Amino acid sequence: MTMPKPVYVAGPLFSEAERAFLLRIVDVLSQASGLDPVTDFYLPHRDGGDLGRGPGREELFRGDVENIEAAKVVVALLDGQDADSGTCIELGYAYARGKKVLGLLTDFRADCTVDIEPHRPNLMVWGVCERGGTIFRDLGSLAEAFAAYAAEAGLR
Repeated sequence: MTMPKPVYVAGPLFSEAERAFLLRIVDVLSQASGLDPVTDFYLPHRDGGDLGRGPGREELFRGDVENIEAAKVVVALLDGQDADSGTCIELGYAYARGKKVLGLLTDFRADCTVDIEPHRPNLMVWGVCERGGTIFRDLGSLAEAFAAYAAEAGLR
């Protein structure tokens, strides 16, 4: 396992755009909090490797689980038709282990509802994000909340 990092960043990583946005999230959060983008943030595809390009399934799975265990907070990108299935597993595991969970949902489809209760994000994702209280609609709001949490939790 790599050196433990206090922040685990979860999200879909299957396209160049998704990977670039995850890196941007890390950059913005590190600038807002004073944390180092490499030594303080675990980004699975950057730090653990890619399936089919080196480490095998077991090694990647174990590495991700160990890094969630080591983290104090999990930050998740929730955009898309629905939150990525792997991201949902990471969130559930983090929640079960008592980790702080922060979500970023910039997808405008999350605002399109026909009744009082929003359909997005998924009820379980909403629940692990403190009943929607730690789901942010833009990167600036997430960065502000993350910086406050990082200071409060002594992540620096």
